[in-house]
Amino acid sequence: MKHIFTIAFIVFFAIKGKGQTENIDSGKHYPAKEHFETQYKKQEHLKYRKTQVRLEKNRAIINVVKSIEFPENIGDRFKLIFENGLLDPMLINGNAHVKISVVNELPLLNTDPQTKRFSFWIFRRNENLKKGTLESILGNNVNPEEYYFELYNEKADNNTSFQKFVEGAELTYIGYGGIII
Repeated sequence: MKHIFTIAFIVFFAIKGKGQTENIDSGKHYPAKEHFETQYKKQEHLKYRKTQVRLEKNRAIINVVKSIEFPENIGDRFKLIFENGLLDPMLINGNAHVKISVVNELPLLNTDPQTKRFSFWIFRRNENLKKGTLESILGNNVNPEEYYFELYNEKADNNTSFQKFVEGAELTYIGYGGIII
């Protein structure tokens, strides 16, 4: 009987240790949580029609003149966001072109099934500076900048697939989070 309790005790703590969830009040999600609590104001943004967006390898071309470049291994879930015309590079950094290096969904910050929140990093580059000059070197950030955005789909529920969610979603927030150190 003593061995049964010992085995049960070990199994219980092994399962509990593996099943721990992330804590939103500490670690990597805390800056995003704080940002949404202090900076968030619902916004309205136009969505580009799918016919206005063309995906080429690791780039979304929007209305022929704008582009969002992303890593080749970004994953199909995030490509859906670009493909459905939900992000505009002008909203991100005021330029027609932006290169995103990392995209993450923030499931701990999703308030309900109709809302999905994300973060992404960009390395800001000033393309107007003459190459090879000290200004061109110092004018570019070494550390990435983090941005947050929120998608909202009023028809979504717990059973809605990610693809259906994105296809019916609209961009309801985008904001600058800060420099990653």
